Amino acid sequence: MKLIDRYIIKELLIPLLSGILAFTVILLGSTVLFNLIGEAVKYNIPFNTVLFIIILKLPFVMAIAIPMSTLFATITVFGRLASDLEILALRSNGISIIRLLIPVFFVGLFISVTNLWFSEILIPKSASTAQKILQNYRNTNKPTIQSNINITEYKDNLPYRIINIAEKKGLTFKNITIAEYEKGYLERLIRSKSGKWVKHGGWVFFDGIMHIFQSSNQDKISVINFKKEFINIDINPKHLNKNKKSTEEMNQKELKQEIQFLTKTGKDPIKLIMELHMKNAIAFSSLIYCFLGASMGLKPHRKSSAMGIGLSLIIIFIYIILMAIGNGLGLSKTISPIIAAWFPNIIIGITSIFLVKKLAST
Repeated sequence: MKLIDRYIIKELLIPLLSGILAFTVILLGSTVLFNLIGEAVKYNIPFNTVLFIIILKLPFVMAIAIPMSTLFATITVFGRLASDLEILALRSNGISIIRLLIPVFFVGLFISVTNLWFSEILIPKSASTAQKILQNYRNTNKPTIQSNINITEYKDNLPYRIINIAEKKGLTFKNITIAEYEKGYLERLIRSKSGKWVKHGGWVFFDGIMHIFQSSNQDKISVINFKKEFINIDINPKHLNKNKKSTEEMNQKELKQEIQFLTKTGKDPIKLIMELHMKNAIAFSSLIYCFLGASMGLKPHRKSSAMGIGLSLIIIFIYIILMAIGNGLGLSKTISPIIAAWFPNIIIGITSIFLVKKLAST
């Protein structure tokens, strides 16, 4: 690493950390504390538990604050370098704008990968733990048994399996009825007193009866009584829980499983598909912000931190508007979900490239 690279990275470090701290505190108060305090009063949650939940919520808040802080840091640092004529001195010694942006690229890439790790590993675990703690206080005196669960699976836009579960507790069921169809005709009817889910396999049913209807002869019915019967039903009972995980609590693998489940049961998974792609898009917004912040900071009148914060907030507001537009286009299926999720990054990325090229040519 050359001296100029170390210098720029060192200069970026302090405003980046101070930005993370400032934006985290602001976002924590506006997105977490207000609702959490209401929950604490309503369910009589102890102060130390509230404090622990706040700590568990910090990774989620920091994941939002980090891209903002990256933008603030690059605007502030390059604004100061330009105002103090350091950029002019470097360029007079043959160092181009593009060369100055090389360490910025690696800083942005490192921050983006770190943010992706936050959203994939740290945030789902911490958010899930926080939700479980809150749920324990909410459900202190509530029953854990679910009743009258209905599931319909589709194939070629036709229902091919309808399941009714009278009672569900954890991974076990009572009084199950399953009707399986082939091209709209009833093919098999299964009734069972109890059953359970077998991990990485399917469902096992006990003490039941199975009616098999032959398509060639509707009057002929085969009846089979069974003590134990395995049926390959690729539905995990966790998808049947009333209190399902939020997208914040799920990593990409879990989101894909939930999308698959919704597709199988005839529901539109477009919202979760958008959430899946937006996790990556938001994580890598830091890389885009690095170039935009550097190009916008290269003006002598943009030296102060206050100006950096102001510009950062304006750009973030524009990013949120672009995100809302992209989200709307994706949910309405006007454009591909992946393009819709990356729409703000694409627009800001193109703008950044244009500004950098313009600065490099001057």
